[in-house]
Amino acid sequence: MNAIETEKHTKYSLELIFSEADKMATELLGSIAENTNKSFILIAIYFSILSYSFFKVIENHSFLYFILIIGTIAGSLFLRKNIFPNTICFKGALPENMIQEYFSSFSEESLDKEYLATQIESYNCAMIENKETIEKMVKRFKKSIYIVLFSFSLFGLISAFLFSAECLQL
Repeated sequence: MNAIETEKHTKYSLELIFSEADKMATELLGSIAENTNKSFILIAIYFSILSYSFFKVIENHSFLYFILIIGTIAGSLFLRKNIFPNTICFKGALPENMIQEYFSSFSEESLDKEYLATQIESYNCAMIENKETIEKMVKRFKKSIYIVLFSFSLFGLISAFLFSAECLQL
């Protein structure tokens, strides 16, 4: 984003832009939290399947369940970054960006406009980062589900094949 030319905007227009940026930033942070919560639920489901499959392998020596074990572990590995995202940018501007010698040269009205412009630029950078984070989280979430669904499909196909082969022998 280019630097905002405050002389081309009124204080009201900058406040309106800031208000809209604040709404968007709140929505983006909410989306990150929602995706993280969904990932936690999916991890819980995966671990339930993992523990069930593990006990089936131990109790019945049914190594067919290794397919589900591998699928749920692989799916969980994709979700780990959704639960612990590397970067989340929060709303607001850093005080070090707001308290600078640069701002001391402005009069009262233009100082307010400069502060608003600085906050808008800060929000813009944070929103771009958060949007990229959300896109990555959604892709990982989908990949995780596809991996587990593939392992279930493979498990079902092999089970059906083994069952039909067993029925043909009878």
